[in-house]
Amino acid sequence: MAKIAFINTVCTGSHGRIMDDLRRGAQSAGHCCRVYYSRGPAREGDFIRFGSAAEVALHGAASRLLDAHGLFSRRATRQLLQYLDAFKPDLIHLHNAHGYYLCVPLFFDWIRRTGVPLVWTLHDCWALTGHCSHFVRAGCERWQTGCHDCPLLQEYPASFLLDCSRRNWNLKQKTFSALPRLTLVTPSQWLAGVVEKSFLQSARRRVIGNGVDLSLFTPGDAAQTRKALGVAPGQALLLAVAAPFDARKGFADALEIARLLAERAKVVLVGLTQKQLASLPAGVTGIARTDGPQALVDLYRAADCLLNPTYEDTYPTVNMEAMACGTPVAAYGVCGCTEQLQSPCGRSVPAGDVRALAQAAMALSEQKPGLSAICREKAVCDFDRTAAVKAYLELYCEALHES
Repeated sequence: MAKIAFINTVCTGSHGRIMDDLRRGAQSAGHCCRVYYSRGPAREGDFIRFGSAAEVALHGAASRLLDAHGLFSRRATRQLLQYLDAFKPDLIHLHNAHGYYLCVPLFFDWIRRTGVPLVWTLHDCWALTGHCSHFVRAGCERWQTGCHDCPLLQEYPASFLLDCSRRNWNLKQKTFSALPRLTLVTPSQWLAGVVEKSFLQSARRRVIGNGVDLSLFTPGDAAQTRKALGVAPGQALLLAVAAPFDARKGFADALEIARLLAERAKVVLVGLTQKQLASLPAGVTGIARTDGPQALVDLYRAADCLLNPTYEDTYPTVNMEAMACGTPVAAYGVCGCTEQLQSPCGRSVPAGDVRALAQAAMALSEQKPGLSAICREKAVCDFDRTAAVKAYLELYCEALHES
């Protein structure tokens, strides 16, 4: 069996959980695994943290001032490479290369020199651009031919002083195109289409949708949760979940929908900052974060419709979780949302059309009793985490045996 190294910014959060699912799946198949990460609490066993908080802060400062995301953390990256040299992995599965923790040229030069097969899951578009992680909301297409004059310079990973998007794009093109045994994985057909138009169009690619835990996210009784939230008889409960719930995720749109629907719907927003919580209008319930995954499941079950006003998202986990709990989804028809929301389980409307989104959410709310079982069935067919892990294990075998 093989030695597999998993690398990500963190080992928590949605991407961290995906990575941990794959680690456990690979270990169950007999592989020897290690997880390398730079940020977050220490974990024992197969988890190895490298770098330091000070280096992360310095890398963040360099990004803010010099648009140099991915060009610092040299000491941390050397430490990671020492760990990899000692482990001698047969395959590396990289998740996010961004996050103020990895020196991109140093790390990928090691990959090129050693010839270790690299499976790289793209959770966003950062690897293909000179700066941003998503470009849809800005309508920018410079990434296809060469970034410059970035219109998203002050968005993650923000730079408030210099615009080095042209340099960054050229560096990524040169660095990533030189990898001899690279396989890119995208969780959505939409992102696969983006890769097809990028400088990585010649790389081997596979689409493997992210899955959710279908034993946790299940339909169930919601009366107590609805009562606790103060949902009135005949009132629809619309739930929106995002972290962070910023402009890109449609925070202002969710508030406008709450105003438009007024007495017809109770709107609950999850993932808010303390500042957002303090500014909520009357009639809107805000939650900073749920008290564990079961509390989130209870909210999904209680909702008549999940409202997802995101303007860009690769393959939203919240959509899958809601449908697994038997709740339909109304969202803007952007990125990976469209391929998830097939009728009758969900509806997508043009991005920014707040009234259309409100109408779609109310229509689905009225139909939830008849749609719940259908939503669950779709989740079982399309969003099973176990099936996603199996697809990755098959991919690992292919990458390991490729000449």
